[in-house]
Amino acid sequence: MISTEQGVYLQFFDEGESADRELPPLGPFELLIIRHNRIIGDRENVEHDAMGAGSVERWLEAEIELRRALGDEPGGVRRGHMRIRAPRGDIIVRFYDYAGDEAPKVPELGPFYSLVVGKREVRADDKLIALRSTDLAPWTLTDAIRPGIAGINKADFSVFSLSVRDPRSTPQPSAPSPAPPTFAPPPVTAPIATSSAPATAAPPPIPAEARPAPADREFVERRKVQREIYVARPLPTQDEQLTPADVNLILRVDKLKQQELAQQLMVERLRREQHVDPEIALRSEAVDALPMRFQPPVRERTTSDADAAGEEYEDVPFTQRLLAILWRTRLLIITALILIAAVSAVGYLRASAPSGPPPLTYAAFGSKVAAPDWVISVDSVERTLSLGTVRTTSGSLLIVHITATKKNNDAPTLDPSDFALIDPTGARSGPYGTSSEVYRSTAGLTWPARYQVSIPTRSVLVFDVNPGLKNLVLLIKSANVQVRLPDP
Repeated sequence: MISTEQGVYLQFFDEGESADRELPPLGPFELLIIRHNRIIGDRENVEHDAMGAGSVERWLEAEIELRRALGDEPGGVRRGHMRIRAPRGDIIVRFYDYAGDEAPKVPELGPFYSLVVGKREVRADDKLIALRSTDLAPWTLTDAIRPGIAGINKADFSVFSLSVRDPRSTPQPSAPSPAPPTFAPPPVTAPIATSSAPATAAPPPIPAEARPAPADREFVERRKVQREIYVARPLPTQDEQLTPADVNLILRVDKLKQQELAQQLMVERLRREQHVDPEIALRSEAVDALPMRFQPPVRERTTSDADAAGEEYEDVPFTQRLLAILWRTRLLIITALILIAAVSAVGYLRASAPSGPPPLTYAAFGSKVAAPDWVISVDSVERTLSLGTVRTTSGSLLIVHITATKKNNDAPTLDPSDFALIDPTGARSGPYGTSSEVYRSTAGLTWPARYQVSIPTRSVLVFDVNPGLKNLVLLIKSANVQVRLPDP
């Protein structure tokens, strides 16, 4: 039997989505116009599957997805593919420019049973009929259905059912083929009897019941249809008497009707599947199943419901919300404080740990010893019993000539205390300081007051030593380097 449903049905889905996750089809639509990422469509009657082919949530999700595609809901569509079907298999597709169709004209394509519209391609009965490179690019037609239209670019296209546009083209249910009629032979007029020929008997008359009934035919004027110049239904023009406030009111009423329709659909489905009172199911808290005599009067129940609603939407103070947020994030806060304390303790220990001197090394006499801020070399060694007015207490004076080069401007001032003399027994002795008599003009020795960067400067160290000591070692403290001095 041929289906009597008219129009096309629209279904949103994702590529690779399982059948149980697909949204149910919506319709019927008399006309669908596909414009980039939006559609324009109208439904005279809203129909849903009465056999329970999808849950209430799936139907509501499908309705919301349709409103997103129509532009009534913000955010855009969530599923990027659309499947359009017609129960009669009479889908007609027309490509054109919605803002103003220009040459070349594209004839109508079809009929098809199914049409799949993706982000980059359009397929009719699994045949690629159009494609595009980007979401804003026009559709480029192929010659998979009709040769001669390949390469034509059109921005939009419309989809409709042939049975909606031309109801008389709807195929009628096939009736049993009637038996071939039997026609009676035409009546024969008896000839006038003559003397030359005998009179022949006329055939018996055919009863009226045996005669075939003439077919009931009614003349209907055929409608002229110009399918090649079909124009999509224009948008309804607004009445000039309507103000912007009236238009906004009409839109709000339409949106409320849509919401009421979705709520009624959910109520009916709950009533049919769960066998519960839909009013109780829609409440946030179900009413206790108490006998009527134990329930409060109707006015008190209405007042209590209103008070509960007021408490539900009562504004929460900022301090209370802040305390609630801190309590929920207490573990994160405690963990962060522990990590901060650990990092601070490690940094403090590293900063407070005493930096030990560099490892002790040895250098040859005359070689350059690199300290952090100075480069020092020992040039010569000599002994004397007296130096000017300076008198020795140990028996002799050891004079060590050095050359010092300053590396940077931030280097500390070089002082004789940065050196020490080590005898074979390991005893250490320091040189004379810069304020002693050794570095006065009477002795003939001076200690430089300033050192220029990268310029070698000669200096003199004077030690009071026993004349019998041999194998003496000069210690450069800043570099922790020992230089063995030759015996003068």
